[in-house]
Amino acid sequence: MKSQNIKKATIVLNLQRSIIGVKFVDFQNEFDALKIPTPAKKGTLCYLLREAMEGNILKAVDSNVTCEYARYALGLSKPDITISEGRSYHYSGLYQSKGVAREIVSSMKYLSHEIYGIVVGPLELMEDADIVIMVDYAETIMRVMQGYAYKFGSPKNLNFFGNQAACGDLISKPYYNNDINVSLMCRGMRANGRFEKGELGVAIPIGIFDTLVDGVVATANPVSSHKEKKRILNALDNNDLGNKIDMHYNYGIGLKEYDERVKKIRNNSI
Repeated sequence: MKSQNIKKATIVLNLQRSIIGVKFVDFQNEFDALKIPTPAKKGTLCYLLREAMEGNILKAVDSNVTCEYARYALGLSKPDITISEGRSYHYSGLYQSKGVAREIVSSMKYLSHEIYGIVVGPLELMEDADIVIMVDYAETIMRVMQGYAYKFGSPKNLNFFGNQAACGDLISKPYYNNDINVSLMCRGMRANGRFEKGELGVAIPIGIFDTLVDGVVATANPVSSHKEKKRILNALDNNDLGNKIDMHYNYGIGLKEYDERVKKIRNNSI
């Protein structure tokens, strides 16, 4: 089911990069048994995610990840209490007061679990992932949110502020909250991950991936343009989608039809 939905999501959303997964590995023997390479060089988590989006599956431990704060967010290393309390962020000048910095770090949801390592790679190669990540431009992330809202309603746990994007926004927060999160990215993610100025990220726990894709497909008919519908149908027919695409319909037409019916009933009751 996951492989079919990866294909559907990639086509319907017109994704430019691979959908990737992140998996937490609890034990060393489990990690060592994985027939997966470690990174050729040490680097940031942002770099590892970019490698995954380019088709590479990698496993990593704390010594492979050069960004200390990413290791804290994922649970690969344990932060000093001063870091958990936001003192270092306040000292760095990112936040006005110790209180603001403490609240910021608290909202990052640094994971306290005990893990040995992580695996990152294209989701099609790791359906046992814990977190699913997509990166694309704002319009595409909009479509992801429309699919989420179709199935789950208003998101309750969105949290982002341009800091610790890859590790916090796209891994620790959606994992901790078991819910979707969006990222505006941060300076480090754009630089080390080589992401462009207009790109955004979105992440979900693996457990809602199939349902989210169903929502994205279901909303393609009411919200997609004629051009987008044509592109989708050139790649997938209605049977592959599991949902009908009407080239002449959009949700504006549906709203108008419904409102006209209501007006007619109201007028007849006068």
